[in-house]
Amino acid sequence: MRHRWWMVLVVALQIAILLVMVGMKWSTLTYGTKVLLETRQVDPYDVFRGDYLTLSLDIGRLDLNKVEHQDQEFKQNETVYVSLQPDGRYWTARAVSRDQPSDRSVFIKGRVIYYLSGDPYLNVDYGIDSYYIPQGQGYRVDWQTPLEAEVSVDRWGGSALSRLLIGGQALEFE
Repeated sequence: MRHRWWMVLVVALQIAILLVMVGMKWSTLTYGTKVLLETRQVDPYDVFRGDYLTLSLDIGRLDLNKVEHQDQEFKQNETVYVSLQPDGRYWTARAVSRDQPSDRSVFIKGRVIYYLSGDPYLNVDYGIDSYYIPQGQGYRVDWQTPLEAEVSVDRWGGSALSRLLIGGQALEFE
């Protein structure tokens, strides 16, 4: 009898964790600040995954000569916070830091993929670089047209891909 209650408790805990994870993404999508990021699409097809887009966000490669930073040496897999600012139609990187910004600016949390000391570029992954397309629908994407990513960013820097725009039109599938 005691063993059964432990099993029920473990299963309930796993379900609760999954619900919290889904709830956090839903909250980011619903209440987060919408920012439009310029991006390029990369390989549209993979034998094992099918049709999908790998996005190359412009804010994924930061030029440290153009972005504010504290002359920090960044390490691979380190968490960084990139402050964003509107620049015409798109949002661009204004500053990058290891510390979460204390002002009320919009920022996105990422992870350093690659940085070589002395190199002016910092490559950052935000966890929003893949978009899966329904099977057999990849032919509907025009790979020559500019691509834009609408991203929701919450007040802790969490992000979620809201939608993709190709040529100003939302990417929709049947």
